[in-house]
Amino acid sequence: MIFKLHKIPDRLIFRIVFAFIILLNLKYVFLIFQIPYTLAFVDYIPKNEFYSDVMNLRNSAKEIKNFYDEGHTGFVSDIEQSSVFDIQESIKSFYISQYAVVPSILKNDQEEMYVIGKFEKLARSPKDYEVYKKINEKIYIYKRINP
Repeated sequence: MIFKLHKIPDRLIFRIVFAFIILLNLKYVFLIFQIPYTLAFVDYIPKNEFYSDVMNLRNSAKEIKNFYDEGHTGFVSDIEQSSVFDIQESIKSFYISQYAVVPSILKNDQEEMYVIGKFEKLARSPKDYEVYKKINEKIYIYKRINP
């Protein structure tokens, strides 16, 4: 018995592979239309708490005349660290504040002329400090009363 092997043209194999690739990627076609809509109509900046906190704190620090003169700024917060696993939120708030006041070095104490306070519950002024600027309901800049 002799079997004849039919040669399949390369053009047909290419078309089958190409059609298979196209069919697999059809589920991503909607992204072509979604991206321009997203860029045009969705405003992410107000929804981004990180961006708004950093920009509000940075702009407020720039408005204070001698904020960057000493090179150090204090930091207080009411975010509790009940265990080793909860330390992330307190560190996150500290480093967000450090990023916002970049030329100045943020210290986790109350010995500087200016202190940044980030509060989740009730804002309380540190001892010997008064509210110099209220940035929002959670973030305050305090100034020492008697330097």
